[in-house]
Amino acid sequence: MAEAVTIQVEPRDPAKNKGTGSRASKRLRADGRVPAIIYGHKQDPVPISLSNDDVAMMLKKSVHLAQLSWEGKSEMAVVRDVQWDHLGKDIIHLDFLRVSAGETVEAEVALEMHGEPVGLALGGRLEQLVRSLKIKAKPDAIPKSLTLEVGGLNVGDAILVRDLKGLMPDGVTTEAEESVMLVHVVEKKAGSAADTGDEGAEGGGEAEGAKSEA
Repeated sequence: MAEAVTIQVEPRDPAKNKGTGSRASKRLRADGRVPAIIYGHKQDPVPISLSNDDVAMMLKKSVHLAQLSWEGKSEMAVVRDVQWDHLGKDIIHLDFLRVSAGETVEAEVALEMHGEPVGLALGGRLEQLVRSLKIKAKPDAIPKSLTLEVGGLNVGDAILVRDLKGLMPDGVTTEAEESVMLVHVVEKKAGSAADTGDEGAEGGGEAEGAKSEA
């Protein structure tokens, strides 16, 4: 379950030549910082910035919940949106939503696979169609990821959103369509890229409440 990670941030103040426009954001990134904003709870938005090291740590640890601290202030927030550059390599902006411990919030968590499908030995190919899922939970109940057990999948088998019922941690729900297919094992086609020895999961399309890799 999620634990708030304390991160020291800096306010973006035009009076201190930090600014909040696109040029100022580019200067921040050149200085090794990522622009961000905190909003919500009917309070004024606060433009801030984080160090590249802190952003890298958040990615590595799949941080969803953060205690943001600056100039004697501290606010608990969840990551609401992440903007990447056009190559999908670097994060160029983060949105944080203020939260309180007892409220239910929306978050997007990664879907990870565990096991090797039995269908691979029978000529199948594993495809992961959806890479992340929108869930709702209290801030301290947000899981770092959701694990899909794929070891029992044969050729033609699939895991759908409806199959996650009973597997979700307590207090975690999703409004994604139950018929959305998350992962499946399909028969290899002669001459396909998978026949060259690449049996890793492949990406696919998108669905409401779920997100695939571009």
